[in-house]
Amino acid sequence: MIRLHHTPIAAMMALLLLVASCTKGPESAPNVLLISIDSLRADHLGSYGYHRDTSPNLDALARNGARFEVAVAPSPWTLPSHVTMMTGRHPVAHGVRTNRSRLGDDIPTVAEALRKNGYATAGFVAGPYLRSEYGYHRGFTEFDESLAAVDHKRSHKGISSPQMVDKVLAWIDKWSATREQPFFAFLHLWDVHYDYAPPPPFDHLFDPDYEGTVDGSAILRLKPDIAPRDLEHVIALYDGEIRFTDHELGRLFTFLRERKLMENTIIVVTADHGEEFFEHGIIGHLLGIFDESVRVPLIVHFPKAVRAGQVFDQQVRLMDLAPTILGLAGQPGMPSLGMPVEAPIQDRDLSPWLREDFLAGAFPDNVAFLENYGASRVGVRSNRGKLIRINKDYYELYNVNPELGEKERDRSTDDTTRAVLAE
Repeated sequence: MIRLHHTPIAAMMALLLLVASCTKGPESAPNVLLISIDSLRADHLGSYGYHRDTSPNLDALARNGARFEVAVAPSPWTLPSHVTMMTGRHPVAHGVRTNRSRLGDDIPTVAEALRKNGYATAGFVAGPYLRSEYGYHRGFTEFDESLAAVDHKRSHKGISSPQMVDKVLAWIDKWSATREQPFFAFLHLWDVHYDYAPPPPFDHLFDPDYEGTVDGSAILRLKPDIAPRDLEHVIALYDGEIRFTDHELGRLFTFLRERKLMENTIIVVTADHGEEFFEHGIIGHLLGIFDESVRVPLIVHFPKAVRAGQVFDQQVRLMDLAPTILGLAGQPGMPSLGMPVEAPIQDRDLSPWLREDFLAGAFPDNVAFLENYGASRVGVRSNRGKLIRINKDYYELYNVNPELGEKERDRSTDDTTRAVLAE
C-alpha cells in the first residue's frame, strides 16, 4: 500500500489534486447519460453470467467499462426506487413510498445539481410512475413524458423503446449543433416490464418451438403450480423483451460513437428493480425483497476515467448513483437530508474506486436497507447475508450467495439470527 505522509509538499499535492477534480467548468465537464431499464434483473444479462444471449450491446458496454456485480435497489417497484436513483436518498428519507406520494421540493435531485452547474438537462420517460406528478421533472429543462401519459393497464401492453430512443437521438442531435454546455440525459425504458410481448423476431427468439397457450399477458394471474414448460416460455418472453431493449440501446450507442461522444460521456445503465418467477412462491415484483426483485445491473462506462474491464464484487446501492455521477463528472455533491450523518443508510460517492484512486482505500461495506410496497416486509442486506423482518417478532436470515439461490438458513429462534439482528 502506498502511504502519503503528512509533509507540506504532500499536503499541497493532495490539495491541488482535490481542487482540480472539483472545479471543472461547463466547457470541460463530461456529458452524462443515465439509462434505467424497468424490471431488469441482473442475472438475465450475459455480462452477469446468463446462459442466453440477451444483451450483446450492454455486455460490450460492460467490457469496456466497469460492472458492479451486486447493486441493490431499496424497493421492488418503480416509484420509490427511481426517486432514490435521482436523489441519493433511501425511501425512508425521501418519503416517496406509495403511489400517493410526491417528492418534496426541499429534496434536491441530481438533475437540479447538474443544471445548476451549467448542464443542459433532459428526461425521457415511458412508465406511468415516472410522470412529473411525482416530482421527477425537477431539474430538467426538457421533460418528455408523452409516452408515460397512458393509464397503467394500457402502458403494460404497448411498445415504446424505439420511440424513446428516437426522442433521445433527436435531442442529442439538436444539442450537437452548438455543444455549448455538457448534457445530462435521463432515459427510462419500459418494455421489459410486464406484459411480456416483444415484437418479432424477439417474441420467438428464445423459445421457437413452444406450442402451449400461455403468453406474457397478465402474468400476475399465473399460479405457482404452473407447468414448468409454460413457465419456461414466460421467461423466454421476458428474455425476448431484454434482447429487444438491448437492440434499441445498440442504436443509441452507435449514434454516440458516430458523433464521437462516447469518450467524454459518462454512461450509467441500471434498473429500478428485477422480477421474480416463482423462485420464492410469487411472480412479478412489488411484494418480495428477494434478490430476484432487488438485485439490479449497474454498468458505468467512461473511458476518460474508468478503466475497461473492472468488476466490483462488493455490494453497492441505487442510492449511491447520484453522488457517484456527480463525483465522476467533477461536480459538487448534493447535501444529505433526512438522516443523521452517522446513520448507515447514507449514500456514497463510488467515483474514487471507479477511478482507482490510490487514496480511496479499501472498498467500503455498503449496507442496503430494503422495503416492499407499504413496508409490510423490510430487510437489511450486506455482503454476508440478508435479514428479513416478517413481523415485529419474527425474522428470517438468508444466504445471498447466488449459487445457493438465496435459501433460508436460520429463523428468529436461532442464535445466529439473533446475533445478526443485534448487530
